[in-house]
Amino acid sequence: MQGLRDLEKWRKFSYLCAHCRCCSAADYHTLGEYMQICPSGTYFGFESYFSSGKMEVIRGLIEGLISKPSEKLLEIVYVCTLCGACEKNCEEFTLLGEDSGGLTHIFEDARAFLVESGWGPLEKHKEFASSIRVNHNPYLEPHEKRESWTEKSSLRKGSLVYFTGCTSSYRQKEVAKATVKALEAMEEKFVIMGSEEWCCGSPLLRTGQIDQITELAEHNVKALKEIGAKKVITSCAGCYRTLKSEYPKILGAQPDFEVVHSSQFFAGALDKNKLKLTKDVDATVTYHDPCHLGRHMGVYDEPRNLLKKIPDLKLVEMPRSRQNSWCCGAGGGVKSAFPDFATSTAVERLREAEAIGVKKIVSMCPFCKHNLTDAAKLLKNKFEVYDVVELLSKAIG
Repeated sequence: MQGLRDLEKWRKFSYLCAHCRCCSAADYHTLGEYMQICPSGTYFGFESYFSSGKMEVIRGLIEGLISKPSEKLLEIVYVCTLCGACEKNCEEFTLLGEDSGGLTHIFEDARAFLVESGWGPLEKHKEFASSIRVNHNPYLEPHEKRESWTEKSSLRKGSLVYFTGCTSSYRQKEVAKATVKALEAMEEKFVIMGSEEWCCGSPLLRTGQIDQITELAEHNVKALKEIGAKKVITSCAGCYRTLKSEYPKILGAQPDFEVVHSSQFFAGALDKNKLKLTKDVDATVTYHDPCHLGRHMGVYDEPRNLLKKIPDLKLVEMPRSRQNSWCCGAGGGVKSAFPDFATSTAVERLREAEAIGVKKIVSMCPFCKHNLTDAAKLLKNKFEVYDVVELLSKAIG
């Protein structure tokens, strides 16, 4: 998972890249028109910022053609949001098969190589890594405030656990509160981990800072086991992907609990009539697919099914949706290191919603909500940004 030995396994793929740039555009056959899908390439404009250009940089690292760091090298490697849009349209990647891991894994390994070589990460990434080490969250917040969003004392033992995540705990507390309200409406007994919950480690994985990740995974899995967890719910798409997909690889074993995203959990609850929606939510919304949840984990239908079951709510799709969704711009460490680029990418997403006549945009990732909200402020709050569970909470009454 680190170093040149892992970068070496991508040598064949770096040669296979034909620089056709199909990876830079959404699926034309689905949309009927050409629409950009690579945030960094679209924003910066040069070949180096598209996947094909980054593959040339990685080939240079593998072959030793790049032998010293530079500011531009680090920018090219780290400005990618790791949204995964490129790999969905790459025929050569498809030929390599599912086990290849995907272009985002190549870019993550390149970052790990830079860190191991002492060339990376970026200063902002070092800051949140230090905070995770000291405070168990990337936001420089005291660990004891992780549970400050709720005044309710939680059970400390139970089979159903809500893994709140750092962003819902410290920056988007409304998401955590809405999730708890929905769980309580189901009369479910559930556990909030509180101080036992540490950062899942996703920000470190995405920026190549993998020295802490095993400790984080071991701590969280041990804490969940001691609680008695059988099912773990996450609000955060990044937490969901990390706990469900990355932890088994990191620890070499499948944890003794099931990990589900809140969209999956509440969609299932509605299907089984365990959750009743009694209030109308008179709104027209469009749904933004989080990259971690959609392209990386294949969860597209459940969030939409939730929205369709909210009384009096109308869902309108943006042209770039599902596999072709435009990234919010925050992932891969971009929000911290390249804030202007991150916000600009989110502004483009809001403009896409505006073009279909919608001013309310919903997602199912608190980090997406965080960045889209920042973009809405730049646009003088013409837009409202919600998590789907917040609207679900309104419908509960």
